[in-house]
Amino acid sequence: MKYINCYKSSRRLILNALFLFSSALCFSQGYPIKCGIKAGWNYSNINAVDNVGEPSGYLSDGGEIYGGIALEKQFSEKSYIQSGFIASYTYVITFLEIPIFYKYNFYKNFSVFAGPKLDYIPDEQYNHSLYFKKRLGVSANLGIDYKISKHFTLEGYFSKQLVKQYNDNILTFYDAKRNVYRVGVNYYF
Repeated sequence: MKYINCYKSSRRLILNALFLFSSALCFSQGYPIKCGIKAGWNYSNINAVDNVGEPSGYLSDGGEIYGGIALEKQFSEKSYIQSGFIASYTYVITFLEIPIFYKYNFYKNFSVFAGPKLDYIPDEQYNHSLYFKKRLGVSANLGIDYKISKHFTLEGYFSKQLVKQYNDNILTFYDAKRNVYRVGVNYYF
């Protein structure tokens, strides 16, 4: 029952974010959509339990990279919606991510952003010792960015996964959730 309620809450959160994003696109025609690319560094912490129920998991050894496409739509003087497509790598798993963030410019070139992110695992099940319980997960995100110029922004954020996505049968950790600290650069065309 707990998993059904979590799924319903996640689905409701995603639908609300999509509604907000589509509403912003419809009612903010005076501002263009900015497209760009992003790249940076992940530091991952896999929260899981071992075979006796004790905390276990994986910590990044120096981090991993991420990259993708960035989209940003301004809909008022200080408010934006950010989205895009990100490919990220943690441990031995590839994640394809679709964020939907609300961004607010609170002081000069500084903005804060928050919102959900879909995390999809495209890897084949038979490639390694992992068992993918759920290929699609949802994360909650909170971050800050700094606008360097018209084209460049620096970003940093924390992503907390809400769904238990996989087990590692060799390292014996189960019900894994990936939490990520991320620092990167966006370039808008």
